[in-house]
Amino acid sequence: MTLNLQRVLTLKQLRLVSVLGRELNLSRCAELLHSTQPAASRALSQLEAQLQVSLFQRTTKRMVPTVAGLSLIQHANRVLAEIDLAEEDLLGLSGGVHAEMRLGVLASFSPEVLARAMALSRDMLPDVLFLAQMQPLEVLYEHLLDGRIDLMLAHAEFRVDLNLVEVVPLYEEHSTILAGLEHRLHKKKKVSWADLAQEAWVLPPAHTPLRPKMDRMLSVHRSGERSGRGPDVQTDSSLLALELIRQTPMLWAIAHQQAKQFEASAQVRAIAPPADLLRGPMCCFRLRQERLKTPQSVFMGCLKDSALLAG
Repeated sequence: MTLNLQRVLTLKQLRLVSVLGRELNLSRCAELLHSTQPAASRALSQLEAQLQVSLFQRTTKRMVPTVAGLSLIQHANRVLAEIDLAEEDLLGLSGGVHAEMRLGVLASFSPEVLARAMALSRDMLPDVLFLAQMQPLEVLYEHLLDGRIDLMLAHAEFRVDLNLVEVVPLYEEHSTILAGLEHRLHKKKKVSWADLAQEAWVLPPAHTPLRPKMDRMLSVHRSGERSGRGPDVQTDSSLLALELIRQTPMLWAIAHQQAKQFEASAQVRAIAPPADLLRGPMCCFRLRQERLKTPQSVFMGCLKDSALLAG
């Protein structure tokens, strides 16, 4: 037997099955549906005839669902719940209800990708206020689990509970080393790790995934003699790091998407290392148990489109 339920079932029939499955009483079901008991009984009989299956066993006092009835009750409840959610979203969007999109963003996430995603979303989400906060990775993850942010934009270089969190890859990221335009290493055709290790560095904070890679590289390749290059500096400020490499012969390793912007506008240039210090995907994280609301779904689609444009 083949059933085409999309053509057979109506919302009115689904409501009948749902309410009757909850009340298990035909008179009470008819009352809640603003109908009469004979009309509800006829509707149920017609539905069972259409489906060619018995949904409820009638007794003198109550209705008992069959196995097929229990299955259809569950599906009816899910369908009706989704329709209620769709109505809620549509009323909110058309009624001009101001909503908030709370974003937790890692500092190394591409501002170009994020800004373009917001720009793409503006026409579709005219009443949504975007709230973007930048925090260390551990803080962002804690805020996501606590429900203080809706989406987290960060790399995948840390362990998450995949039973709680859905991870959507957006774009591949890798590290780039920047220096001022007059840095001596720009003149070398091939730069080695030993060459890089002898320079003074603007270091990222210790809690970032890039820092252990840099510490390992420096400890292996840095010799005692550093030709008076001066001490390293640690900062989480991109503006300070940028000024340091512009005003001093220091090096700075950052995400490639950000480095492209600085190269275009800030009088700095990339130095090609022997290999990437760090490479991996940048992702969007959300809680699995949280319903994906329309604004979040729209914005995530715009994020994916923006990431594709970034290459």
